Amino acid sequence: MINLRLASEYLASPIFCGDLEKMGHIEVGDLPISKKLMIKIIEWDAEFQATFNDEYPPDSGFCSSDARRRHMAAGEELAQEIQQELGGGYAVKYFR
Repeated sequence: MINLRLASEYLASPIFCGDLEKMGHIEVGDLPISKKLMIKIIEWDAEFQATFNDEYPPDSGFCSSDARRRHMAAGEELAQEIQQELGGGYAVKYFR
């Protein structure tokens, strides 16, 4: 079983494999998932990356708690969709 984590992380792919033999970030395009789901993940990640303040990183983040909650809810849904498409050989979790 391959363990994957979907998470919002600045300047990195949103997919991470925590397995010792495959540990590291995985590019969305390297997953055996549909193009439609790839686009959804990329758009979700782009929304988060747009909140990065490169002039002063501690100020990074969503402009409101509602926007942050919506992003997190979308992440949970995406993790479920990824799990459905990848099937039983994978365990996909959403990391807040």
